[in-house]
Amino acid sequence: IGQCRRDCPNFRAIEDRLRDGSPLDDDETLRIAGEVAAGLAHAHEQGIVHRDVKPANIILGDEGVILVDFGVARALGGEQEEGTIAVGTPRFMAPEVLAGGTVSAASDVYSLAATLWTLLIGSPPRYGDALKLEKLAPAIDPELRAAIASGLELLPEERISSAAAFAEAIGAPL
Repeated sequence: IGQCRRDCPNFRAIEDRLRDGSPLDDDETLRIAGEVAAGLAHAHEQGIVHRDVKPANIILGDEGVILVDFGVARALGGEQEEGTIAVGTPRFMAPEVLAGGTVSAASDVYSLAATLWTLLIGSPPRYGDALKLEKLAPAIDPELRAAIASGLELLPEERISSAAAFAEAIGAPL
């Protein structure tokens, strides 16, 4: 995909658009988040947790969004599910992943919520920033802010637990 970023004008990483200053409107942002959530829901149904959802791993193509780089993905329920070394991008990693704890579908929900925050605000959140979203983006619909805050809960048992539920909460049902 690295070669394609340079040579294939019909494929572009979301991160490149953010870096270029190409704006994403709210409708496009929610469409992208909904499509990523659909991809994650499918991966989770197959027993796979991505563990590195971030703008650099979301590619815009002619026919929709492609979630790439499953290089650090883990099988749910596998023997390496708990106590793994933290791998991923810290500002997008769920706290339990960063700490090397148990990974779950809720871990990917955290990363997707952090990605959505980044698309709306322009930079990723810091741990515990979810309450600041109203100050940073007062024009964002309160229900969307609440869904993002729920996706960014520090404790996985308090977080939206599935990609499908997150998509529903942000108004982009699968």
